[in-house]
Amino acid sequence: MTVTRRRFLAAGATVGGGMIAGCTDLSEELESRPATVSRAALEDIGYGEHTVEEFPVERSISRFGLERSIEVTNWYAEYDRSISLDMFGLTRVQAAIVSVLTTPQVSFLGRTFNPVGEYSTDELVELIQNRYDELEDVQYVDDRPVSILGTETALSRYAARARLAAVDATVDVFVELSEPVAHGDDFVICVAVYPQVRGFETESGAVRTLLESVEHE
Repeated sequence: MTVTRRRFLAAGATVGGGMIAGCTDLSEELESRPATVSRAALEDIGYGEHTVEEFPVERSISRFGLERSIEVTNWYAEYDRSISLDMFGLTRVQAAIVSVLTTPQVSFLGRTFNPVGEYSTDELVELIQNRYDELEDVQYVDDRPVSILGTETALSRYAARARLAAVDATVDVFVELSEPVAHGDDFVICVAVYPQVRGFETESGAVRTLLESVEHE
C-alpha cells in the first residue's frame, strides 16, 4: 500500500460532493470549522503549532441532468516536535506529527451523511502529513480507546515505512489514526505519525494527551 497526502486530500476532501449530488436545495457551499489542540496541552507535551489552514475544493456534480458547482471547505491543523534520528546523524528533526482534520457533515431528507465515515481505517490512514510524502508496507498493529471531544472512539495504530522529506530517506514509522467523531456540524479525524526508535514507539502517550485536548467550536 503506497499512498500520498495529495491523493487523500483530492479524494477525502471532496467526497462531500458525491453525497451532495442527491440534494435538491440550492446550497452550493459547505464549510467546516477548525478543530485545534489546546495551548495548555501543547506546552505540557512540548509540541508546537505548524499550521492551521483551510483547503476549499470546488467540484461539479450532476443529478437528473442538472449540474452545479459545489465548494467544500475543510480545515487541517498540524502540530509537531523534534525527536532524535541518530541513524541519519541528526540530533533533532521535526518528525513527530499530530494533525486534526475537520470536514462538514451533509444532511439530506433528515439523514446525516458522513463524508469520510464510509472509509475504513485502512483507507483513512492515507491522510499523511506534508513532511511524509508516502506510506508503504502499512501493517495494522492494534486498536485502543481514546476520548475525543467527549466521545470515546477507536484509535488504530499501524506500522509502516514512510519517506521523511527532511532527510530524503525512508524510515520506519508508527501511524495512529482515530475513527471520525461527529461534533456540531462537522466530523473530526485525528492522525499522528512518528518514527520508530529501534522498533519501539515513544510518542503514544503524548499523542493521547494531545487528542484528548482537541477543541472544536
